[in-house]
Amino acid sequence: MPEDRLSVLLESVTPRTVRFFGAALDGVALHADDREWTYGTGAALTGSAQDLLLVAYGRRLPPGRLRGAPCERFALN
Repeated sequence: MPEDRLSVLLESVTPRTVRFFGAALDGVALHADDREWTYGTGAALTGSAQDLLLVAYGRRLPPGRLRGAPCERFALN
């Protein structure tokens, strides 16, 4: 994803957008490992900004894409 588009989308992650997409991020803090970006509070979930954006918009990812205690919660089964 082009960096300029990714930046715009990351800036748009708010409690309202998270609720709209049905993402269950209660008690989870998203931490990008490839740029200065975080969202939320709680147990750290780390990954690329692009992968965390997908999580913030209610998507699940293949196992191994995310790290941290809550990673299983956001992995495809």
